[in-house]
Amino acid sequence: MDIKSEILDMIIKPKYTPLTFEEFKEVLDASDEELTIALEELMDESYLFLNKKKDRFLNRHLMGYSEGTISIKNQNFGFIVSNEFPYDLYVSKNKMLDAFDKDIVLFKASRGYKSKDGRSDEAEVIKVLKHDFVTLVGKVYQNKNKYYLENDKCKCLITELNGAKVDDIVNVKVLTYSNTLLTSSVISVIGSAKDIGIDILATAVKFGFNTKFGDDVLYEVKNISRDLDDEIKKRRLSLDKVIYTIDGDDSKDLDDAICVKRLDNGNYFLGVYIADVSYYVLEGSKTDQEALSRGTSLYLIDTVIPMLPVRLSNDLCSLNPSEEKLTIACEMELDNKGSVISSDIFETVIKTKRRLTYSKCNELLEYGASSDASYNDLYDDLNLMSELSDILTEKFHKRGFIDFDIPEGKIVVDEKGKVVDVKRIERGKSERIIENFMILANETVASTIEALDLPFIYRIHDKPDIIKLHDLKVVAGYMGYSLKADYANEVQKFLESIDEDDEFLKKLTLRAMPKAIYSEENIGHFGLASSAYTHFTSPIRRYPDLLVHRLLRKYLFKNEIDATEFRKLNKKISAIAVQSSKKERDAVNAEYYIEDKKKCEYMENFVGSEFSGKINSITTFGLFITLDNTIEGLVRIKDMKDDYYIFNEHLYILKGERTGRKFRVGDSVKLKVENVNKELNEIDFSLVYNSNRSGNRHGKENHRKK
Repeated sequence: MDIKSEILDMIIKPKYTPLTFEEFKEVLDASDEELTIALEELMDESYLFLNKKKDRFLNRHLMGYSEGTISIKNQNFGFIVSNEFPYDLYVSKNKMLDAFDKDIVLFKASRGYKSKDGRSDEAEVIKVLKHDFVTLVGKVYQNKNKYYLENDKCKCLITELNGAKVDDIVNVKVLTYSNTLLTSSVISVIGSAKDIGIDILATAVKFGFNTKFGDDVLYEVKNISRDLDDEIKKRRLSLDKVIYTIDGDDSKDLDDAICVKRLDNGNYFLGVYIADVSYYVLEGSKTDQEALSRGTSLYLIDTVIPMLPVRLSNDLCSLNPSEEKLTIACEMELDNKGSVISSDIFETVIKTKRRLTYSKCNELLEYGASSDASYNDLYDDLNLMSELSDILTEKFHKRGFIDFDIPEGKIVVDEKGKVVDVKRIERGKSERIIENFMILANETVASTIEALDLPFIYRIHDKPDIIKLHDLKVVAGYMGYSLKADYANEVQKFLESIDEDDEFLKKLTLRAMPKAIYSEENIGHFGLASSAYTHFTSPIRRYPDLLVHRLLRKYLFKNEIDATEFRKLNKKISAIAVQSSKKERDAVNAEYYIEDKKKCEYMENFVGSEFSGKINSITTFGLFITLDNTIEGLVRIKDMKDDYYIFNEHLYILKGERTGRKFRVGDSVKLKVENVNKELNEIDFSLVYNSNRSGNRHGKENHRKK
């Protein structure tokens, strides 16, 4: 451990006693130069502070300082969330310094002071430790003889254009931060504001994804050999099996394939074959470094920003039909209850028989025939897959697998990227088949390595947040539903009991859940009710899967197991887990952002039109309402002039004081589109009338309580 880390270990303890320079030197046995550098760095990072006499070093605790994340949704105030406090702390505008939304700040909590608006001023920002953004994306515009960036965060002066022109969409590096005016310089020009699809590319860059691969990566990939003869000779062949891929109609990166057979003993054979990306992408290579940096492929409407260059993702690694491909296989024998009797994980070579699509397979499974006649001879194979999938569904269900089954929206765009429709989509049988088979393969791989007690990367999901779960129980109980405990099977039973009219409760349940992440420590996966889970099945588009393949090769295929390197390997896996979890969050946020923007673009055509929808959330400032096609908008309470409304945050009810009129989450309402703001991704609705269902609901409540 270096000197700086030793000091940090000492000073983060609440009972730390302020030490002088000489006392630090005596305790640590460090040279003057080493100690000076370490102490100065810790002071720069606001871990240490000098007392008034400047002879002793105080820590944050002694200064009364804490660390937290600031949330600023209103220009006049914000809130700080900190692990050191059980509640959020209010911060007035004049106590924020130059903090922006989501910045990590050092703050001091206070009591008793009343701000002008009558609120208790509970915290003061002492220093911004880390800004949430270091770059910004936007359009260049000119005002008099100066250039600025048009963006949704703040006013930003561009001091260095670096070749950019007015109306270019650019990525800039922030040079100085201020709530009144930032300064920046252009890093890159993404394109012209008039270019088709520029909003997609701008979104990718905005959330930290490269839209192009560097020349060094492309050169490395270009020189990968197609000659697999020597490698094929080393592997077990699976060319005699009937193997299919099933993907979306537009998919080009096919990284998983399946084979299902009935065995002579009545059991099932399930083979899951995953593209062996680790054979082509060597650890530490330029391509590997870029893949880790990206973490995941990014899917934005009709555009894919791939984790790997197209030659790898769509050609060399993709399990295209009738081509010999290198894969890692997970072959399993299952009994008629879905239990894995035996399994085998190995390197192999396959040749897929057909490239199937979800839509055509769903037709065949649902109607016994497909609009594509060439599918009709596959009925027996698909029916067997469906039979095994149903067994797995029942198995997962019994152990408490949580399936939210929340409808999603599909945004349809034309050749110019303009939204022409937003549709509500549902999963079909074939999507469920692939999902079940991949879950089982992921579990089998994770369980295999966990049993060996070797360093590994897991996909983990913790239990629900206690406070959020309590709030959910209160709302559910008021509506006649029962959520008894935080066990996975109890949550599952609760979700299954929810009527179609009350589907909003599924979203409330989802919000009570923590996000699944990657970790070197296995705590299980709550949502899947799985004791050990990983991601093995998508190495073309997810970096953790690529790491899993490398670890399988290391442990199982090459038998390279050295206990002396476990600590170093665990540390490496931990860093990759953190990076992969972050990039997954970035990708999800980018996908939500562009979907919201496209939905706003679509709803611009319907300003003044009336729709039916359901209230899916109520806050202190308004009602969030979702239309049948999954588009969401807001009715602001300040615009509801017919009464003075008060929000009961425990029961999620908005009630008018004069009329007694109530709005509940789940109520069906008729509304009008009042305004659409594409810059802020906001849609404003107004209520036309409320078809209150409270009478019916109370009837259902009484029935349930019996």
